[in-house]
Amino acid sequence: MTMRTSGTISAVVLVLASSSGSAFASTCSCASVPLLGAMQSASPNDKQWFFASTYEFHELSELVNGSSTIPDQTGRDRTSQAMVLELSHGLSEKWSFSALVSAVEHEREIGGDRDSATGLGDAVVMLKYSPSTISLFSKDTLSFGIGSRLPIGVDDAKDEGLTLAEDLQPSTGSYAGMVWAYYARALNESRGAQIYASGSYTYNGDNDRDYQFGNNVTLAFGGSYQTATPWGFNLELLYRNADRDQRNKVDIPNTGGTWLDISPAVQYHVSDTLALKASAKIPVARNLNDTLQFTTKYAVRVSLSYLFGN
Repeated sequence: MTMRTSGTISAVVLVLASSSGSAFASTCSCASVPLLGAMQSASPNDKQWFFASTYEFHELSELVNGSSTIPDQTGRDRTSQAMVLELSHGLSEKWSFSALVSAVEHEREIGGDRDSATGLGDAVVMLKYSPSTISLFSKDTLSFGIGSRLPIGVDDAKDEGLTLAEDLQPSTGSYAGMVWAYYARALNESRGAQIYASGSYTYNGDNDRDYQFGNNVTLAFGGSYQTATPWGFNLELLYRNADRDQRNKVDIPNTGGTWLDISPAVQYHVSDTLALKASAKIPVARNLNDTLQFTTKYAVRVSLSYLFGN
């Protein structure tokens, strides 16, 4: 199969080639941001629809003291999984709307004692404005978004009658406000080679138990290349800074910090409008607050994306 340099292919490359941010928080407060990073970076054209289904797995058993990894003597094992569904629609030439919903499973085992919770997680709704998009007449894409995270899922899961901690709940149980921006530039005439940058800020509210996940800033810088074959490749550098979590407005120790990760990805276009993508997230550096935090050892993601409509 060969890739045509048509308007359809340009739209597919633009919409599918890149994703920004991280899908989960890097601390054990991983319920706090499972969605925004899974949102595809670009926006569908007028009257087009875009659907993406993403599965992500996080191994969260690495013990860190500040910026140093240290041996874990607790025998602790912690993983998180999520399925995220996104549906986006182009409302006009410049405006689009995206909605995401998640199902999340958290599991933790310490010394043979196992706690887990599975259920519907949070949702995100976002309105995007794109004054410029990569096309036959432009090498630049610029998009802005404003949205909200909605606590539609389970945030009161229990084990033996006791409510599990917030970091094990599928949903945060709290609303959040989000702002987002994305820029990409095509480096060649076929628009197959691109560099991009994105950033977001999330302001978290309190849940019913007066727990607030730390507000966070995420930045992503990367490049993507779509070959003349169905194969495409992506390399991204991810930065995230999170404030400490709080309960009753009091900082919680051993939460928050700064993370730097690298994310390589490979993508295969099954057709002009259908693509499969696999990626990994590998820690490069961490500087976490206070004495000890368990954090992400590695993460993997697989997604299926489909563009349809006019």
